[in-house]
Amino acid sequence: MAKVSNEELIKVVQVYNDEGRTAAYDLLRSQYGVKNPYFVIKRIKNDPRFEYNQDRDCYLVHSQVDTNDVFMSMEELCSPMVTKHVQPAEKQMINSRPAVMEKLIQELLGDRLLELSRYIALDSSSKTMMIDNTSLESAGYRVITY
Repeated sequence: MAKVSNEELIKVVQVYNDEGRTAAYDLLRSQYGVKNPYFVIKRIKNDPRFEYNQDRDCYLVHSQVDTNDVFMSMEELCSPMVTKHVQPAEKQMINSRPAVMEKLIQELLGDRLLELSRYIALDSSSKTMMIDNTSLESAGYRVITY
């Protein structure tokens, strides 16, 4: 099964627009060996180069615009200026500290629980805790019961 490249999607869209959905599905099955064309059509729908027109049951092909243009367009030059308030990096860092700390605590707790789950199993239905003492001791842990 050959993968349909992004350049070949334009050909599939042209067949879809000219001959219909079934012709596009037949093209995908015969030329590219795609058994389930749904996922290729989903790629086309998610591709920003294509816009689906539901009334006409066709795709509008947008030409790719280079977003890294050196010069600004007239619309960009004439549009009203929008000011953005930029927070200093220190203030952003201070504001994000609680979230970062919370994430760190969750990761540490998760690691600790994963480590414990290697040696301890709980059965809530029978209210039983099974502890693998030999594995614990071979891993360097000391078991103390009180």
